Amino acid sequence: MKKIISLIVFFLLTSLSAQAYSGPKGLYILEYPVNMPDISLVSENNEQFSILSSKAQLTILIFWSQSCFPCLREMKRLEKFYPKALKDDIKVVLVSPASEWSNNTEERQFLTKYGAPTIPFYNDKENKLSLSLGIGSTPYTVIMDKQGKKIATIQGEADWSSNQLYKQIKALKKSDEGTIIK
Repeated sequence: MKKIISLIVFFLLTSLSAQAYSGPKGLYILEYPVNMPDISLVSENNEQFSILSSKAQLTILIFWSQSCFPCLREMKRLEKFYPKALKDDIKVVLVSPASEWSNNTEERQFLTKYGAPTIPFYNDKENKLSLSLGIGSTPYTVIMDKQGKKIATIQGEADWSSNQLYKQIKALKKSDEGTIIK
């Protein structure tokens, strides 16, 4: 328990010192990227997935809960956003507390019912990832670059159908020289 409390305090202090600026409605781009924790999630196929092992240019982790109405409203727009993101080497994953589901079939059926039948989902065992990131409410989105750094967040519901938001996310992709691609 002491370890969890220490982690929470550490990440709260870290996140308070990381300055950000706002992009389109709700997108906060960190002025100073923050290292993501080396924590594994459990995939739909019950395989361990270390978030730091993602090879995509960007990884968008959307923390959600089945009892969160704004989360459910996002699902259909996310389903349309997902194939566009894949084409641009942007990985999109849904992350929910493992304790909400009796099994993965139940979660997939739930996502299908709310309009997201193809987006990959991962379960956060014992909420280790969400606790280490200081996430207290959903929906909450973390955008990670290929170096394993948190570079942007969206707190609350996002308009995944917004062209402006998509362009802003694509602009976060860094070239090999380290400059932002516009």
